[in-house]
Amino acid sequence: MKERRAVHRAGLQGSALPRLPGRAGGQGHRLARLRVLRPRSGPGLPAAPVAAAVLAGESAAVALLVLGERAGFGLAAAMPAAFATAILLALRRGSAATCRCFGVTAAPLSRAQIVRNLLLIAVAVTGWVMPGGSVELAGAALALVAAAVLAAVLVLFDDLADLLLERNL
Repeated sequence: MKERRAVHRAGLQGSALPRLPGRAGGQGHRLARLRVLRPRSGPGLPAAPVAAAVLAGESAAVALLVLGERAGFGLAAAMPAAFATAILLALRRGSAATCRCFGVTAAPLSRAQIVRNLLLIAVAVTGWVMPGGSVELAGAALALVAAAVLAAVLVLFDDLADLLLERNL
């Protein structure tokens, strides 16, 4: 269970840090997220409350996971589920919005972000259903290394998808 908490803490922290006020890309991320959530007609959702809700949700999930609360896994599954839904709706509308989930990038939304979010949901659900227990030091060290590798893969998922799918060639 420790490795699943570590994966989500790293992923959520990597996602939340660029959103903090004063951080490079923070404002750009909020505006990009709004373009994804804007309906076909109407003004869309107000930027400030949506950005605050996303930051609060991700921060709360990290805090709950650090405290060892199972509710952290529920929130860690709900956040990417909402993002995957928003991205799917944007893709169906033909939106040209960019994904700035882990900082500033010019990469347009694609199914790769949906797949990444589904992987995050799978890890969260696994953490939710697996029983907790005591872990030996060697097991904890191995779990943290595995979590760091998986978190890096998830953070760099767009780049890996581009490389493996050869979209840029």
